[in-house]
Amino acid sequence: MKLSDLLPYRKIILQTHNIPDADAVSSAFVLQKFFEKQGASARLVYGGPAKITKPSLLMFIEALNIEIEYVSEIPADTDLLITVDCQYGAGNVQKFPCPAFAVIDHHRPEIVENELCEINPHLGSCATLVYSMLLKEHAEDFINRENIRTALYYGLFTDTNGLSELRHPLDRDLSDVPFDRPLLKKLKNATITMPELSIVSGALADVSVVENIGLFRAVPCDPNILGFSSDIAMQVDTLDACILFAPAGPGIKISVRSCSREIMANELAAFLCDGFGSGGGNLEKAGGFFKNTEEHLFNKLREYITAFDKIYAGVTPVDFGSMKRYRKLPNEVGFCVLTDLFQAGAKLTVRTLEGDVDLTASDDIYIMIGIEGEIYPILKEKFEKNYKVLDKKYELVSEYPPTVIDRYNGEKHSILSYAKVCVPVFEKIIKAKQIDKRTKVFTYWDTEKYFSGVPGDFLAANENDLQDCWIVNERIFYKTYELI
Repeated sequence: MKLSDLLPYRKIILQTHNIPDADAVSSAFVLQKFFEKQGASARLVYGGPAKITKPSLLMFIEALNIEIEYVSEIPADTDLLITVDCQYGAGNVQKFPCPAFAVIDHHRPEIVENELCEINPHLGSCATLVYSMLLKEHAEDFINRENIRTALYYGLFTDTNGLSELRHPLDRDLSDVPFDRPLLKKLKNATITMPELSIVSGALADVSVVENIGLFRAVPCDPNILGFSSDIAMQVDTLDACILFAPAGPGIKISVRSCSREIMANELAAFLCDGFGSGGGNLEKAGGFFKNTEEHLFNKLREYITAFDKIYAGVTPVDFGSMKRYRKLPNEVGFCVLTDLFQAGAKLTVRTLEGDVDLTASDDIYIMIGIEGEIYPILKEKFEKNYKVLDKKYELVSEYPPTVIDRYNGEKHSILSYAKVCVPVFEKIIKAKQIDKRTKVFTYWDTEKYFSGVPGDFLAANENDLQDCWIVNERIFYKTYELI
């Protein structure tokens, strides 16, 4: 669904879930202003058992002059009801009779979808979904209004534990937009009430330790309280990681922190929530939600501690000699010279669906683009020796085309705009085998984080340099290599 599909409706009600949070309010507010710009009448409402009382949210509403109404019914002449950050008829939203409804939400589908539903559970916030829908309408001028940028940013900020749970590259794109910094500073410092301070102190006092990971139990609370508490807990000198958790509706909300390169917070969160919810974030801060018990959380953590083999390239002894030999197929792939996009020395982030890769622009480093959009760096000398450049533009169909961002000034370019096509010149031989246990591989390229594989993926190494090893996704491996 596109926002333009909703423009034929002229009397619109935008409804958030009961007792709305900042993500719901900000997303609905931006949509309200968008529809008003198109000449429609749009009201912002919520129902449920209680009014908004959270201090920072009330301050946010006042600062942006958001007209949101607490109602027990909606006008009979409504043309369309749009539920925002929730789904019509779901348990967390009061159901108002209406002639037609639409859904704009980033949670897992809970209803039978109609043609006016846009639900994307891969995104960290509903604000991200609204942002992406506006981009598809080429509404950049509208997005560039300061109140719109600030609203979208604050929605993302609050729904991702202060940007610690950015799950998708679109989340990271939204986190880069300019916003009203003085206002956000005020809002961040109005997060905790005196009763919430008691929640924090109680959570920090209720701790269990599994190996070197602390688990802290809190009573039901705002997700940002979990994030605030986990930041404090992570300062304990004997902990490599910590998990703050609290009941949240039908499940458990978690906030994860890590200070160890052997434990990436986003991976730990995803592991704990796997099969019963979702988790994500970045290397040091992450979070998630799952529908299961506290006992399940403890069991999954114990499983995580013993679930992985660890391989440090050039250090860990690996019997590559006994592995089978594979040749790389002569597939056409893409490549890009970083200094075609940015000056040498620029500190860059390559953003992909798989995550961010940090590099420094150099004439000696090229970026390779795999058959499914995966990104990996290669030295110029190795590229020129092993690949032939073809005189044609590289094309790639991907949910999110890889982009490169200058971390200093925010300048951004799509890799595909500069990418060219190349094919292997020589037969590349690797030694590889499928792994039967989850494995973390620390490569030559990045000593700060690892690349992990699950059973079925391949551990591979260049036959001419067996210390240069890496993980290849099983699906990609069979499209890229063949057994000799």
